[in-house]
Amino acid sequence: MTRLYELSERLIAELRAWQIGYALIFAAFATFANLFDGGQVLWIAETYLALSVLSLFVLFPSLRRALFQTWDPLRSRVLIRRPLARAAVRCYLYVLTPVAFMGCLELTADAASTALRFNQSNVTSHVTWVDYAVSVAAGLEEMWRWSCVIAVLAILRSAMRRRWDTPGVRIVAFAVAVMLSALAFGSGHILEFTHERLQAWYMFSSLGLILAIMAVVTGRILLVMTVHTLYDAWVTWLATQQSSVAVVMNLAAWAAFLLWIGIVMVRRQFGFRAPGAARVPVMLTESTTRHLLAFERAREQLARVFHRRVYCSIRHIGSTTIEGAVTSDAIDVLVLLRRAVLHHEEWDALEHCGYRFCGNAGVKGRLVWVREAQDTWPAVHLQIAKSGNRYSRVAIAWTRWLQTEPEELHNWEGHKQRWVEQFHRLTLDRYMEGKRTYYARRMKRMKRAQRWR
Repeated sequence: MTRLYELSERLIAELRAWQIGYALIFAAFATFANLFDGGQVLWIAETYLALSVLSLFVLFPSLRRALFQTWDPLRSRVLIRRPLARAAVRCYLYVLTPVAFMGCLELTADAASTALRFNQSNVTSHVTWVDYAVSVAAGLEEMWRWSCVIAVLAILRSAMRRRWDTPGVRIVAFAVAVMLSALAFGSGHILEFTHERLQAWYMFSSLGLILAIMAVVTGRILLVMTVHTLYDAWVTWLATQQSSVAVVMNLAAWAAFLLWIGIVMVRRQFGFRAPGAARVPVMLTESTTRHLLAFERAREQLARVFHRRVYCSIRHIGSTTIEGAVTSDAIDVLVLLRRAVLHHEEWDALEHCGYRFCGNAGVKGRLVWVREAQDTWPAVHLQIAKSGNRYSRVAIAWTRWLQTEPEELHNWEGHKQRWVEQFHRLTLDRYMEGKRTYYARRMKRMKRAQRWR
């Protein structure tokens, strides 16, 4: 539930006001265009297609960033030194998963057709290249559907602003948004049938819901768009084949889906489990001179690790720089290098000092290492970044913002206490999930405040 709670806010926090406005307009017009039955009006179709293509530039980057899993094994760079594991994960995500999802869609369609006694097809009897071109463009429907999700979440967030931080409210709002988007997706296909449109609506709404769940589970909107396109083209191609060929292909897709389920059950997760170093307990405390002394100790160790670097700046960041602030019992250390690629001897030296690699922990532009608490010394969260990149500038600006804005520091402390005490996020990986969403929301506010100064 932690992911659904954070995702309902992150989908809004990652977007600017004008992008949310575009999502509202796109969702409304696309729904109207798919339900329009007033004859052949070319400009409506052209406008819908233009808005869909434009959404790839306006919404897709932010949507992709908001959806992706914090501990995705490829994007988080956890497997940076394990090439065989990276190759296995790529086969799992880019080969087995699409085929398995196509089998899941086919299984859902067959089950819905049987339950609803619906045997019609929206594929023409004479398939041409135009039908395959339409199949390629079908993946853009995912942008329409997620625009509907963003629009509903934005409206519900404005209507329930005072209760928005309540877990039940956010999760229910996200579920409502996904269900409404699935119903809109189903309604967009009913005009393709002349009879039994209600059954068609139910069936395609079920397919839309499955596609939405796929995007939430994998965190990869581009993968789901590809699956949507391939499934549409696959169904079109099967309509031109003999029934025996269609049966064999469907059985193969179902077998891939069962294999995918088997791998998930054996690994007990979908492939996005946090590394062991990030599954350590989190305990809140007040920042004291003990944390400042721990930074000096860590800086001496890190200076010896990176002594061969021409440029190396070691900074103390985060709320532990402020004495008396409520913080987790760990100091955040930022190491700035001209080239944030570690040599083998530096990697080995960090491991020798007790640090364990955790990828980028869901934030592009950094490498995170975690060292657990030792004796009376607090834990150390080491973040290595290229000097001057976006993350390094934001991390330094965020620390200064906390040091100069007592109200912001108070809000930050309240969120951390709520995560641990009320939401029971007692491990570092869940704690970082909340920080990722909070940073996305507060960075926009910090930029606005700096712009008006």
